[in-house]
Amino acid sequence: MIMCPSCQHQEVEGALFCSNCGAQLHTESLITQNIHTNGIRKEALKAIPQGQKKALATGTLSLQLLDGGHLLPLADRNEFTMGRVSDGQTIMPDIDLTPYQAYENGVSRLHAVLKKSKERVIIMDLGSSNGTYVNGVRLKPENEYPLSHGNIISLGKLKIQFLMQATK
Repeated sequence: MIMCPSCQHQEVEGALFCSNCGAQLHTESLITQNIHTNGIRKEALKAIPQGQKKALATGTLSLQLLDGGHLLPLADRNEFTMGRVSDGQTIMPDIDLTPYQAYENGVSRLHAVLKKSKERVIIMDLGSSNGTYVNGVRLKPENEYPLSHGNIISLGKLKIQFLMQATK
C-alpha cells in the first residue's frame, strides 16, 4: 500500500491518482501537488456523487493501466466487454487487453463488462477464471458492482484505474 501525500488515504501499489482526493501520487518523474479549493469546505468536496453524475452526463470515461500508464478512453457507448484475444476465438472483447500482457496476468477472453447508464457505471465479472476485483474486493460473477472515479479494477493481476472526467 502507498499513502497519498495530500490526504493520507491508502492506495494500492501502482495507483497513479488518489481515489479519495484525486491528487497525483509520487513517482520518480512526477511531482504531487495539492489541489487548491479556494475556500471550499471538506464537506462540500465530499459531494462526489453529483460530480460523478455530471461526468457521466457530460464527460469522458477512461481506463488507465497502472503498469505502464496507458490511457484507454471509452467511446460513447453504453456497454464494453473487457478481455483478451485468443487464436481461433470468434467473439472479440470491445476492450482488447492483449497488448498489455493480459494472458500473462490471468485475464480471461471475456473477463468482465462495463455498463454505463445516466446515473452510474457498473462492472460485472463474466465468470472469469482469475476473478475481477474492485479496490481489492473480489466480485461475485454475474453481479453488478458500481464504480466510482479512482477505483482500482483488477482483472486477474492486471490493474486498471477507472477515471471519470467532467468536461465544461
